[in-house]
Amino acid sequence: MNCCLPLLVLALAGSPGIAGGQVLVNSATNYSDLFSPDGSEVTVDPLDALIGLRFGGSNSGPLNSYLEAEAEGGVSLKILVGVAETGAQVALNDGKLQFNISNNESSILGALGTGLSLDLDWSATATFNKTGSQLLLAPNTTYQLTFDVNGSNGLLNSTLGIFPKFGIEFLDGAGNAIDPVAGYDHDAKVVNVIGLELLDIIGSPPESGRAVVQFQTGNTVASGPAGVRFTGSAVAPATVLSLGTEFASITNLQIAAIPEPSVLGLVGLGAFAAFRRRRAA
Repeated sequence: MNCCLPLLVLALAGSPGIAGGQVLVNSATNYSDLFSPDGSEVTVDPLDALIGLRFGGSNSGPLNSYLEAEAEGGVSLKILVGVAETGAQVALNDGKLQFNISNNESSILGALGTGLSLDLDWSATATFNKTGSQLLLAPNTTYQLTFDVNGSNGLLNSTLGIFPKFGIEFLDGAGNAIDPVAGYDHDAKVVNVIGLELLDIIGSPPESGRAVVQFQTGNTVASGPAGVRFTGSAVAPATVLSLGTEFASITNLQIAAIPEPSVLGLVGLGAFAAFRRRRAA
């Protein structure tokens, strides 16, 4: 029985939820309704009562109990026979959080052709406040966020000259952004997802993949449910809409607390190594 003790200690040290980190938020399990209901949206409607061309517009509002969205940027052209409109949109569809470009049937970008470009901005903030699954942060703790990014239509490709930005912030209970760990390409506290080296999804383009980002709380952290904010922006000319109207989408979000190496785990590894040496001798 005593000969097997190092194996037992090692097994405990490597069990899920200890060495591998504790999953606190999972959009497939305890937050399975995070990206629903389908069809929920916040869309810019820049329409003006006057005949002619109008740029701008913004809109904001809830997508569900957890997600608040903001969209900014659009253009409308009203003539005697109809209206052509385009606007930024944040939406939930097919279990995804989408940053879209919304066009009516006679798209103004198609009507006006080349030479027109729009400044578009998107934002979606999730607060993890579900009863029984609230995300309450601890001080001096590393949190790892993982999620899938789909930019398969090419609008996240920075070589198109549309200056795309797509980032993520991790927020404490007061809405303050938490510092990412060292080594990430980030602007202030916003980690640039486009700048990350995404883990490839089979068959996906370089703009799609599994993003893994870590954040570190300080000595103190504000109380209350924590959250995540996704942000995006682009300068979209008419010519890029042939690529599609979905700028990016997010799925499969997980947040885990990553523990420091435990004394138990280190003792287990050392005892197991000594046990192997004795057996080999």
